[in-house]
Amino acid sequence: MKKSQPLQSKPELSRRKRTFFIGIILCLPIVLLLATEGVLRLCGFGGNDPVLHKVGNVPGGSLILADQAGAISYFFANKARPGYNDQYQFVDPKPTNTFRIFIVGESAAKGYPQPRNLASSAFLQKMLADAWPERKVEIINLGTTAVASFPVLGMMTEALNYQPDLVIIHTGHNEFFGAYGVNSISRGGAGIGRLKLTRAVRSLALVQALSKWLSSSDPLKGKTLMEIMAAQSYTAPDDSIRTTAAGNLHANISEMLARCNARGVPVIVCTMPSNERDLFPVGEDKLDKLSADEQARYKTLLDEGEAAIRTDFQIATNKLIEATRVNTDNARAHFQLGRAYLAANQTNAALREFNIARDRDTMPWRCTSLQRDAIRQAASEHNATVCDLEATFRARSSGGCIGWELMDDHVHPTLRGQSLMAEAFVSTLRSMTGNLAVTEAQFAHIRPVETYTEMLGDNVYDRYAVDHGMRTLFSVQFMRDRNIGAYLRFDDRAKAFESTLSPEMKNIVREWQSETPHAGGKRPITGMIARQFMREKRFDEALKFYQIAQISVPEYTSWHMEYVYFTLACREKLAGKLNEEERKLASSEIEQGKFLLQKGFSQTGFTERYTGRLHQLRGEFAEAIPYLNASRQKLSGFELVAADQALFTSFVETGRLDEARKLAENGVAKSGQYADFYKQMLGILDQKRPQPKKAE
Repeated sequence: MKKSQPLQSKPELSRRKRTFFIGIILCLPIVLLLATEGVLRLCGFGGNDPVLHKVGNVPGGSLILADQAGAISYFFANKARPGYNDQYQFVDPKPTNTFRIFIVGESAAKGYPQPRNLASSAFLQKMLADAWPERKVEIINLGTTAVASFPVLGMMTEALNYQPDLVIIHTGHNEFFGAYGVNSISRGGAGIGRLKLTRAVRSLALVQALSKWLSSSDPLKGKTLMEIMAAQSYTAPDDSIRTTAAGNLHANISEMLARCNARGVPVIVCTMPSNERDLFPVGEDKLDKLSADEQARYKTLLDEGEAAIRTDFQIATNKLIEATRVNTDNARAHFQLGRAYLAANQTNAALREFNIARDRDTMPWRCTSLQRDAIRQAASEHNATVCDLEATFRARSSGGCIGWELMDDHVHPTLRGQSLMAEAFVSTLRSMTGNLAVTEAQFAHIRPVETYTEMLGDNVYDRYAVDHGMRTLFSVQFMRDRNIGAYLRFDDRAKAFESTLSPEMKNIVREWQSETPHAGGKRPITGMIARQFMREKRFDEALKFYQIAQISVPEYTSWHMEYVYFTLACREKLAGKLNEEERKLASSEIEQGKFLLQKGFSQTGFTERYTGRLHQLRGEFAEAIPYLNASRQKLSGFELVAADQALFTSFVETGRLDEARKLAENGVAKSGQYADFYKQMLGILDQKRPQPKKAE
């Protein structure tokens, strides 16, 4: 039997080769990740959309739009429930003799819940146009719902590339629950370094592709942003995250100011008013640090103190002071003590307690004292001008404590609050110098605020829309539990208005309520009301509300084209024909429609439809035909019938009767419930058919 041969050992790799192969093994995953990243970027993933987006050339330069996709990019982990900015447009480079102001901030800066034509930015534009008639004043409002100050910094940085003459910073309420807030559902919380890292990671194509792949399994699907926030609402009064939130706000505002200073752009920083007097703290107070006896005593003192506020403020004050001693951190006790002091006309003490209640609210939706101090500190460090909106609002509020007069909810100003913000901005400009200053002579040209409110289209239907929106807000269960009085306030107001409506108008209101929001907003209620007035041939009233609807939506949208068309149609009905100025308006809107179509901004068919309809108003029936033909490929239901009626008119007016008949006959055969409309078209054609001559 042969002995087995010993295995020959392979020669060992040299140290250099081992290092080389280990390096390859370690680098291979990185190379694969980089390759995957590159492929995914070629497929459209990666990066972040800008908020300010160049869309094409128009007379005077490049048209820049405030693009909502850019704001949505900050809601990476919650794209099903993002915040929105309004679309604004301007030309780059800035036209000669134009004074351009950017407003940056969150929903209170945007103007929510008021329509855009009644936001503070709209009031400011009108006021400065009167003060500076020799200038064209542009206000570009980048206010975005549900964002903390970190996204505001990003948006403002983009704005600096477009020659601003002034930046107004209005941020601070959303540092806990807004996008990139410390308690945010976007998980971007903690300090500034982590915020920046989170933003960078979320710009990776690989991360975005994985997010899209996993998005179908959203465990929170169907819940509103508010309900999601309520599920993680508790932030203890002594939680260190409150200091982190204030630190983030300070750092972000400081960076905004530094970037403005580096570009030589003047800036105004606002303090943040909130509802101090009329809304209870939103968060739930916990008593788990108290013994059972202390809890029972606290609840008794609180109940007895609350009950005595309207009958004996001295008893109420004593009971509630004792309650705050038993449980210092309880926000509700301090809030009720503030109400007791206010009933006794002790306004300074009331304000102190309301502020304590706000600062200890376990769901901190309002700018706290820590955050207010952070705003002021950042402004002081950079020698920035401060517009003290908080003090301005208190000066105009009953008892020096802000309430329903100026706030629709916790942080969003009423219509009067919006105009007061604009007045405060103008007042701040009066204290400035040089190109920014509003002189005494210029200020004398500014009209009473009531005049601007009327000019901007204040009306009962938009006021109702706000009441209904607030009723919906306070009907969310935890909001209703904490502030049942607020729910009843808006429910009573909304129902009172609804009771005055005709059955037809009630149907319009129900339709508006049920409409799915588009890009963060509903179709303006004024446009829907105007349509009903037009059906009723009440053209004066229809014209009024179409004009309001027109200024409540952005230009370069099919909604704007629609309302311009119907505004002009009403004028034609009332005057018999359009004057030259109105014909020029129609022509200008047609050019906007062509621009939108050229840039691919039409998915619904409405842009094509109203481009055609505006041509018809100008008597250009042949020019209307290709647009109306294109629109009907995208429309359905009654909207298709309306487009076909317009196309039929163009065919008849241009003598293309065979095509008109073919269109009508096709509609009779295929439109089902709408067949009668097409039969009426056939009837019109029959009337136009030459009649046989009678035999002599």
